[in-house]
Amino acid sequence: MTDLDTAYEPDDEKVERHASWAELFFDLVAVAGVAALTHVLGLELDAAGLGVYTLLYLTFWLSWTTFMLYGNISAGRTRVVRLMIGMIGLGVMAASVPGVAHTVLGHGNDQRPVTVFVIAYLATRIYGAHSWRRGEILLDFPVVQYSAGLLPWFISIWIQERWKPTLWAVGVGLDLLLILAVSGDKLLKQVQAKFTAGAATRRRRRPGAGPGGTGPVIQGVSVDPAHLSERLGLFVIIVLGESVVQVVDAAAGAQYGIGLLATGIAAFVLLAGMFGLSVVFGYAGLPHLSAGRISTRAALGLHCLVTGVVATLGVSLSSVVGHGSDALPDSGRWLLCGAMAAYFALGVATGVASRSSDPQRTISRVITGIAVPLLLGLLATDASGRTLVVCLALVVLAHLWFERRSVPVRGEV
Repeated sequence: MTDLDTAYEPDDEKVERHASWAELFFDLVAVAGVAALTHVLGLELDAAGLGVYTLLYLTFWLSWTTFMLYGNISAGRTRVVRLMIGMIGLGVMAASVPGVAHTVLGHGNDQRPVTVFVIAYLATRIYGAHSWRRGEILLDFPVVQYSAGLLPWFISIWIQERWKPTLWAVGVGLDLLLILAVSGDKLLKQVQAKFTAGAATRRRRRPGAGPGGTGPVIQGVSVDPAHLSERLGLFVIIVLGESVVQVVDAAAGAQYGIGLLATGIAAFVLLAGMFGLSVVFGYAGLPHLSAGRISTRAALGLHCLVTGVVATLGVSLSSVVGHGSDALPDSGRWLLCGAMAAYFALGVATGVASRSSDPQRTISRVITGIAVPLLLGLLATDASGRTLVVCLALVVLAHLWFERRSVPVRGEV
């Protein structure tokens, strides 16, 4: 019988790695947390609601990334129990989201869910950051081994409720700044210098001591690109699937009719088309991206944005199903059209970075993928949500058609 906390060492290290069952289980729990964020936009579809939604989404993504990269580096040494403890933390965070949304957005005064969420986030991130073997420095994305961004979250436990989101924003901002500013190579040199200086100090204090006892060996480690691209692609697929679930759940409570059927089909076509652009014609879940074209840090940053946009789109589509043939309010229309424009804007960025398209194709992507959704948001004030979804689905299908004609299928990630 295999001990859950015993690392599995493959017999042939050259065997191509794929996501393990435990990693897939972990991804599902993380996406369940992202799905819980629908409670935030369901309460307030304004700047405050979007701000809280973004902050909470980033907490789930950063927590997921910490454990995902641990599994990527550890490979056969990954501890299943460690992943499951991380899942418990994510589960507690997800269960606390509705209470956090009610309290932070001024719909309630119960501070307990807020405190539970903050403690669970702190514990999950800290535990994940200490998953690495002693002496390992992740060169590609070192922010997961830092805790500086958690300090404002810790302070927020004792701060008045109206200041909590500000401190959370500062904490997340520090993490994002570290992603941009911290170099893995420089960090490795700093840590090596620190341990070398510490060892020299200990030798001076003990003149008779031998050369041993210099502390742990510090080494830089890098991600497995193939395994990373698979995990990123799978996460996008699961988020798309969760968006389909939200549409189905909204349809179950709506009045049955031809209009509902048309809206449901259009929403499914739109999400399925995004699957095609991100996975079949993309790489690592990013549309228009080619393998080996951008750095790991850039790929992770773009992945955060793409999955956030897809999750937001799921909320918008479920709202459209609920409104039926009625026109969406301005905030709902802009959320739907803005999310689609953001998705295609990210696709343009990855396409340019991949050098996978000529200027003419890039211009066409900008016009059809960015300009059309923005014009719909600006001008289609009287159009029903159903009409908007159909138009956006046609845009996605047009992009798929052009991709299929001009780009060979790269296969699922």
